[in-house]
Amino acid sequence: MSNGSGVGTNCAGATVVTRCTSRTGVTTAILAEGTACVVGAHAQVGHPGGHGFLSPQSSGQSLPHVSPSQMTPVACPKANSNTAIIRIRNTLAERTIANVVALLRGSLLACLGVCACGGNRTPSDPLALTTLVDTNPDPTIVEVNLVASAGTLEYLPGERADIWGYRDGSVDGSQPSVPGPMLVANQGDHVIVHFKNELPEETTIHWHGVRVPNDADGTDHTQTPVAPGDTFDYEFDVPDASLFWYHPHLDGAVQVEKGLYAPLLVHGSDDIPVDAERVLVIDDVKLAADGNLDPTTDNTDMMYGRQGNTLLVNGQVGATLKVHAGARERWRIVDAANSRFFNLSLPGISFLVIGFDGGLLPEPYETDTLLVAPGERYDVIVQLDGDPGATFPLQTLYYDRAHGALPDPGPLDMMTVELGDPAAPIDPLPTTWGTLDPIPVDATTPTQRITLHEDGAPPNMTFSINGEVYPNVTPIVAQSGSVAIWSVNDDVGMDHPFHLHGMFFQVLDVNGVPPEHAGWKDTVIVPGYATLRYAVRYGGPGHWMYHCHILEHQEGGMMGVLELSP
Repeated sequence: MSNGSGVGTNCAGATVVTRCTSRTGVTTAILAEGTACVVGAHAQVGHPGGHGFLSPQSSGQSLPHVSPSQMTPVACPKANSNTAIIRIRNTLAERTIANVVALLRGSLLACLGVCACGGNRTPSDPLALTTLVDTNPDPTIVEVNLVASAGTLEYLPGERADIWGYRDGSVDGSQPSVPGPMLVANQGDHVIVHFKNELPEETTIHWHGVRVPNDADGTDHTQTPVAPGDTFDYEFDVPDASLFWYHPHLDGAVQVEKGLYAPLLVHGSDDIPVDAERVLVIDDVKLAADGNLDPTTDNTDMMYGRQGNTLLVNGQVGATLKVHAGARERWRIVDAANSRFFNLSLPGISFLVIGFDGGLLPEPYETDTLLVAPGERYDVIVQLDGDPGATFPLQTLYYDRAHGALPDPGPLDMMTVELGDPAAPIDPLPTTWGTLDPIPVDATTPTQRITLHEDGAPPNMTFSINGEVYPNVTPIVAQSGSVAIWSVNDDVGMDHPFHLHGMFFQVLDVNGVPPEHAGWKDTVIVPGYATLRYAVRYGGPGHWMYHCHILEHQEGGMMGVLELSP
């Protein structure tokens, strides 16, 4: 079943790994139904999506070879879904193969999509995501083929919607999906993306949050847009471990709404014991009565951004996620909506927030609701306690982002969590998390003042920064590596998510009040009629965009350019 690289195939073309190690030295196995597998001496269920897991239909992602002397044969338990994942750590506290088999019998499986045959979601996990196939044998290089193309899918049962999406160019017969396939790497990896545009109009890819070199940032200031039928290669390192995402930075209000977005997950060295890890891409779409995307833009869409009438989690409407009662799960969440702020709630369950846009926090905190604006990412732990058979919704609650201008629809259900058999015992959470060295600022630190403004009324509105409407803007000029304070004033009666390309920043205060929780951000909510200040150490040289991440506002002119010299 296996070859010299430890890769075999089974399950209608899905890859089955019988022995391999991940790029962080984690030995990994993917177990196909009824297959005899080889695993290490100590294992833990539940790190799906970690690098070293091969993608569906992969035919040869090479990983460092593990000799048979390092492995212990064990018969795979019969899975009640297509495949199961276990992650093996040589340094893990004592766990025997018997423990693993018992866990597998009880929990098969918490999968992000790498184990789904043919790239489809498994029946047990409707939220599973596919992963781009890494074609490069070098363990420090991730090389993928990505295609943007038109396709169809069903947001509503039996109703086909015309979409644009990303697909894996390394997989024969692949179809575009919403969200697109996840790009997975390890911190420090070099990433090569061979991109092909099969859309009827030009596009680019912006790697949102990743500290890429300027020529890979995917904007109209850093590259010529990729014309229909053309290709473009993006190359960059991934210096930070966190959840990021990729999407067009050209006509984004239309192209992202049509489905062109996908997560980018960079694993670090953290070893947080959880029963499952999930990436949740939350979005909404505006659907017509026939289930197709509604292309119309009304006055409300123009003023506040297009807010859809159908809520999505990983492209699914009203999915049911089956988990173990008492399971501890890690959810990495990204808001890919054009304009909707999601105010997330799990009734009776709190979120332990462990990370922001740029990685783990030094001090996690608990909250009953989690506000996520377009472009933001959050890393949370959820303790899913309750009796087997119990269900509860993941909801978004009303958040007044426009000073009463948008109506309160009440709590909106996004998906249902259903509790199954009790989870097995698990190790406690760590006592130390991320690190955060404050960016040094004082009274002599230069301050850059930014004012977000709107003029007019729909359909003749203008959106501006410092009185200028993009692209007719004056660049902010500064030196790479220098430190500055940005004072961002929102003089409009609504909140704006503000995104800075190519670098992270630390929020200092809002209207003079320091934030309760400190962490690295690249996208932040600037409240209406308020001033937010943040400290930033400028990144590499080049032209970097900053803008409101309500996409209709960005495309309407609320965007500027930061020009950094070497």
